Amino acid sequence: MDSKIHHNNLINNILAKIEANHAGVDDALMLDIDGFVSETNSTNIFMIKDGIVYTPFTKACLPGITRQTVIDICQSNNMPIIEKDISVTEMYNADEVFSTGTMGELARVEEIDKRKIENKGDLLSNLQDLFRNLTEKDGEKIPF
Repeated sequence: MDSKIHHNNLINNILAKIEANHAGVDDALMLDIDGFVSETNSTNIFMIKDGIVYTPFTKACLPGITRQTVIDICQSNNMPIIEKDISVTEMYNADEVFSTGTMGELARVEEIDKRKIENKGDLLSNLQDLFRNLTEKDGEKIPF
């Protein structure tokens, strides 16, 4: 990503975070130039529908390390994972939605645009357990 594009993305993410703060929510959903979901202003995003995990292409977001770890976990545990263009409406109708980031790990999304996400599956809980086990086994402890 060239520095001009990175600078513009950073400004967009800061402005989106300001809007999220004014709306009283944790993060803002970011869209790519074609109107598809790309990420939140600070994390990558996934949705689960009918037992399939989906995540947006990385054409308009950073391909995060935690994002890739989730993809790897899905692939190594025979969980279907698809990268695709995802509409906001698909997110509204997802069975589960979660975001990934270094600090927040795999965090459940409760609502988007004041629309409650049903979170009616347990695939996210399974992924969280697998992620926790992986990072406890292979992660490096940081002394505090």
